[in-house]
Amino acid sequence: MKFIFSSLLAMVMVCLWFSCKQEQDYKDIRSEVVAIHDKVMSDADLANSQKSVLDSIYRSFKVSGVDTVKLAETIRKVDGANQQMENWMNRFEPDVSGKSNEEALRYFKSELKKINDLDKQFKAVISRSDRYLDSLHIENRKMLH
Repeated sequence: MKFIFSSLLAMVMVCLWFSCKQEQDYKDIRSEVVAIHDKVMSDADLANSQKSVLDSIYRSFKVSGVDTVKLAETIRKVDGANQQMENWMNRFEPDVSGKSNEEALRYFKSELKKINDLDKQFKAVISRSDRYLDSLHIENRKMLH
């Protein structure tokens, strides 16, 4: 009886060990990267819509002599996020032909971190733009969302 129990336990342990050793497929991570990219692009569209409003306000404030420092900084943040996104898209390479699964996995994990950082950056600029526009009591800007 002890022998059967010990054998069964050993088989379970071996199965658990092999199941933990299975490699993650790079395609899963690549799909996650692309899905987050699509979400970030939607956020970028919103940020750019807000930027259009901010640009109009900036031009009218500049003419009237109102302090535009905070407004200009908000616009620069949107431009910076857009530039970072453009840089990422130009460097992103979804085709990993010739690379091992391990190399591809490392690459896409690195890209996942980058696109998550961009997601945070766009959320921050949208929030900053929202706060600025709220402070001005801009009507009908909710249509941007």
